[in-house]
Amino acid sequence: PDGQRIVSGSFKTVRVWSADTGEQLHEMRGHTMQVTSVASSPDGQRIVTGSWDKTVRVWSLEGEQLHEIRGHTSWVNSVAFSPDGQRIVSGSSDKKALVWSANTGEQLHEILGHTDVVSSVAFSPDGQRIVSGSADKTVRVWSLKGEQLHEMRGHVQCVKNVAFSPDGERIVSSDDRTVRVWLADTGDELQVFEGTTDVLGFALALATANTPPVMMGDGYKLIKDGVVGATFDSILRGSLAVSNDTIAGATAAHQVFVLKIV
Repeated sequence: PDGQRIVSGSFKTVRVWSADTGEQLHEMRGHTMQVTSVASSPDGQRIVTGSWDKTVRVWSLEGEQLHEIRGHTSWVNSVAFSPDGQRIVSGSSDKKALVWSANTGEQLHEILGHTDVVSSVAFSPDGQRIVSGSADKTVRVWSLKGEQLHEMRGHVQCVKNVAFSPDGERIVSSDDRTVRVWLADTGDELQVFEGTTDVLGFALALATANTPPVMMGDGYKLIKDGVVGATFDSILRGSLAVSNDTIAGATAAHQVFVLKIV
């Protein structure tokens, strides 16, 4: 959260890097298969990871494993901390999302309703709701205790990314060559971006207003301020960053795109 570190997951390994120098600071080992999702706690002192080994694990920033959490019966695809750092939500290929105590690893709630893989989960900014995306092509909003509040349909393929806007009023989802914007309180669809779109402004995850955009290797298309066209054929999992009026993301075609919510 302070922008000083980057966390990455790979085969059996989680690594923490200096955002300023790129130096590896810590390495976590314990997962026995691919690490599919990582997230930092709001205070930056803990890391949660999900893996194909069906576990959710919580680590100290220095790499000590604090909790090994079992409960899913298939791959864990997505993990997230609540804004107060007290809870963790995980989404799995077992069609469930589970809510855990971040302090003890105890299962608190089970979220049932999706009919296929749960590929993405996120907390609302006030921590009172959870949004999930699934291979059943739906986006769903839940109470903390697992009551389904809204079911949103419109995607025609697996929903691999979901996120709340910082004010909690909107939800953004992708990935079937569209990005869709929904009203969080009603589930009504507000806006759909399809294929090629106009790109306004510039925003990226982990960037601040004072952080210039960075080119990340050959073949990446850097989009500066102004109106630029971008094509998104396949949006990368976990690649959406959302402000109250802007969506930023990255694609498998090595493009960064920024969309204006109107």
